[in-house]
Amino acid sequence: MPSHTILDKHYTLFITRGLQCDGCNHGKDYYSEGYRCIQTQLYFHNECANSDLEIRNLYHPQHSLHLKVLAANEDVNGECKLCRGNLAKMYYYCSICDFAIDLICARKEVVTKIEGTKIHEHSLSLVSKMIMFTCHLCGVLDDRFPYACNLCDLSFHKDCAESTPDINYSCHPKHLLKRLTHVPSYTDGKCCLCGNKLHNLFYHCSICNFSVDVNCAKNPPAFTLTHLKAHEHSLILMPQRSFVCSACGMDDDPNPYVCPQCNFMVHRNYIDIPRVIKIYRHDHRIYYNHSLDAGDWKCGVCHKKINWTCGAYSCSQCPDLAIHLRCATRFEIWDGVELEGISENTLEVKPYEEIEEGVIKHFSHEEHTLKLKEESDANDECVWCKACTYPIFSSPSYSCMECDDFSLHKKCAYLPKKKINSFYKISTTLITDLPAHIIGYYCMACQNLFQGFRYESDDKNVIMDVRCGSISEPFFHESHPHLLYANYSSGDRICNACGDKATMVLSCEECEFDLDVKCSSMPTIVKHENDKDHFLSLCYGEKKRDQCWCDVCEETINPEQWFYSCDHCGITFHIRCTLGDFIWFKPGNFVFLNNRATRPFCDCCNSRCKYPTIIIFGGSTLCSQQCIANKIREIWNYSTSP
Repeated sequence: MPSHTILDKHYTLFITRGLQCDGCNHGKDYYSEGYRCIQTQLYFHNECANSDLEIRNLYHPQHSLHLKVLAANEDVNGECKLCRGNLAKMYYYCSICDFAIDLICARKEVVTKIEGTKIHEHSLSLVSKMIMFTCHLCGVLDDRFPYACNLCDLSFHKDCAESTPDINYSCHPKHLLKRLTHVPSYTDGKCCLCGNKLHNLFYHCSICNFSVDVNCAKNPPAFTLTHLKAHEHSLILMPQRSFVCSACGMDDDPNPYVCPQCNFMVHRNYIDIPRVIKIYRHDHRIYYNHSLDAGDWKCGVCHKKINWTCGAYSCSQCPDLAIHLRCATRFEIWDGVELEGISENTLEVKPYEEIEEGVIKHFSHEEHTLKLKEESDANDECVWCKACTYPIFSSPSYSCMECDDFSLHKKCAYLPKKKINSFYKISTTLITDLPAHIIGYYCMACQNLFQGFRYESDDKNVIMDVRCGSISEPFFHESHPHLLYANYSSGDRICNACGDKATMVLSCEECEFDLDVKCSSMPTIVKHENDKDHFLSLCYGEKKRDQCWCDVCEETINPEQWFYSCDHCGITFHIRCTLGDFIWFKPGNFVFLNNRATRPFCDCCNSRCKYPTIIIFGGSTLCSQQCIANKIREIWNYSTSP
């Protein structure tokens, strides 16, 4: 990133593809390669991310304009002073004058003089300040930047000044379009091509009830198209025709491109359909087909019916998979890269080598072989998985045939060495080492400290524990009947498990269910010293359950949220009272089981440590992640003080 950008100065970014930009108002169908901000989870096109920190603009010559970037949870209030459109998350601003313009308007070349117009005999000059004026053509009272005739004391909007009384329009060759400044009552008030609302100036055919706004009038779509991916013949634009798109099966845009000899009709957006793509929700490449075999097909993304006579994507390796064109090319599903003509690397690097049935050599422990145990001793809490640092309990696992202290859950042993992360949509690598001097790492998804294996991006800006880093879409959780998908939230989504606001969530697309990523990996069974004879089971909320109390803190439990309980004893526990803040740590270096008989004091918050584990760091006893953060901050401030 160039050093003159605000994103390089204040945010940590990494490159990704297929973005719908939060920084500009290009619209939901405009995607480009760009950057995602790790702190805010905002997306920015390359050109937006590289915007200058400060600019001078002729519309506001008295002061410099400074680039302003809002946080993901900040509401955007205000409009661009030039186009009157709503501001995006990034815009240029003068705090002295409360003057703001969006990035698109800031990039446009400023026209200072308009000559040879058909509405006035003299040249018109830009008035480079906001003044109240009445446009001499459309009669609208406005406070924008007029173009004025200094001789006649007349003012015009820029679009009005550049307009002509009528136009020959390529998309409506039958009749001339007349310039209008007031929307007739018999129209729907929208541009027939782009669907945007008509404003104070537009062009209209009263015979056909056909209207276009100024932007579409200046930039008409091509009337005839040839050499397209969508069809072998030339296509002709036929506006205002109700139709079902042959490519996507939808009928929501009445402006098809048509091949009369084939009765083929297609939306303008799909005249160049990507034929081979890789989506985040499937392991293989998928290929576009102009039709499917006859049958009852459902989309692998939205799970709705597919019209098999229209186009869809399918997988050569998974014959039952089909995906709507629109679903497959959504920006959060597809990275925007066309793969036709690019060879596919089908070589999958497995994390282990199978020596014989039930015996493997894992890349994290190459000196010895590991033997599969389909069942372990359910009461043995001393065997910990090296990958996720959680006890094996009765789960299938691999154990070293020579070492006593190396075991992996079976599912952890099969974790891929390389994976496209479901949240950040970037490639990550499974890393197995933990330097001796490090307490642990911070997972950027669940925001928990952890030890064990981790998934890391190539630039090391993204680090996740193996639970969050291995999440694939679609994700199934036994607490919910439908499939879940990775999603971002600005803090307005409430987790159904814990009731807290969530940023990284797994969402249901069939109902209003959101699961915070940290709750998605909660262990379903745990051991707790308050009930040493039995396992505690994770309960997914019981609306009809009577009020209950936590056996640790003795405070009430909300029965509609998740909690732990013992089926034999009937006792219940809060999630945090059961797990504490260091559930993903193995007792040993830095981490110790809490002596509940004496309950030592935390040296940071000065409260007795009530959770199952504590950390002793820098000579201090600490009971929570917040206390660790405060202690590190204290050490840092002390070491940097004069």
